[in-house]
Amino acid sequence: MDELDFLKKDWKRQEAELPKVSVESIYTMIHKRSSSLMKWILYVSIFEFVLWTILNVTTVNAETLETLRQIHLYEFEIVGIVLQYAVLGVFIFLFYKNYKDVQTTDNTKQLMRRILRVRRTVNFYVAYNLILFFIIGMVVFIAMLNFDPKFNDIMIQAEDGSETIPLSFVALFVVCLLVLVAMLWGFYKLLYGILLGRLKRNYKELSKLELRD
Repeated sequence: MDELDFLKKDWKRQEAELPKVSVESIYTMIHKRSSSLMKWILYVSIFEFVLWTILNVTTVNAETLETLRQIHLYEFEIVGIVLQYAVLGVFIFLFYKNYKDVQTTDNTKQLMRRILRVRRTVNFYVAYNLILFFIIGMVVFIAMLNFDPKFNDIMIQAEDGSETIPLSFVALFVVCLLVLVAMLWGFYKLLYGILLGRLKRNYKELSKLELRD
């Protein structure tokens, strides 16, 4: 074999290896980015934990507790706070577990599954909080209607002598509550939306790598 044939053979060997090297390097880069994004999701959840703690400490006072007792929601508030921290603690653990799991992931399909699991976990967490916020709002509203004397003035007298709440007032409250839910959704969108969007982009890039393989 002369020198030219040897060079041609070497070039062909290098060309055959180039796509493989390229795929591996791209996977490594995506893996690193995904791991970093999951770490930031963990950090954001810890930040949220601290934020809710600050809000609870600064907004709950003797007057608030007395109002809760008056409308028979004191125990409900305590249970709600405990549940809030318990659920947030569980999700922080899940985010931490996802972050640690992705660090040991060594193939494309597994990394894709990890990304999907993280996205589902975050979306479920956000949906849970939005639904819980709406339910708590409705419970507080109903309790105030029944036990808070301030609401007596807005009651209307029915023909049978019973008192009812105007539907327009209920509708107004529900609309306001939905606006607050939308604002909370925007808050979560700001916290997690960018990170999830980047994870989605990583997932699409991994899908392309799978097709190349």
